[in-house]
Amino acid sequence: MRVHAFLATADALPRLLEAGTAPPTSAELRGVDPVNLASLVAIVTAGSVGNEEAGAALENPVLTAGARAPSIHLLPADAADALGNSDAAQRTRWVAEWSGGNGRPDDGPEKTVETLAQVAASRGPEQGLYLWVADGP
Repeated sequence: MRVHAFLATADALPRLLEAGTAPPTSAELRGVDPVNLASLVAIVTAGSVGNEEAGAALENPVLTAGARAPSIHLLPADAADALGNSDAAQRTRWVAEWSGGNGRPDDGPEKTVETLAQVAASRGPEQGLYLWVADGP
């Protein structure tokens, strides 16, 4: 499964999905899928968006081209805000909590959090933080 984070307005999503490939401005997230990002959402929002709510939001695409085709998922706005406004110390704490204290600077959890934070920090007022999810290596 390939997951990419990207910013877009809701009206741009159909055009992006029609293209059939991840948006060129997207950032790849390695070793994650929408389901395991739910716990990260709960962590970065300090529980204001719980695992169950985040899981439902991230498991259900806002747009898809079919069962085996790419789909687009929306990261909850509270999580995008927290990530975009975070500092290095917060992100380090989130990585430690998300990885159970087993995160290392060069592994997946830290890269995922850093990538999401970078994308979220450049978000405009009308943009959502979306995930492009497609089958494949």
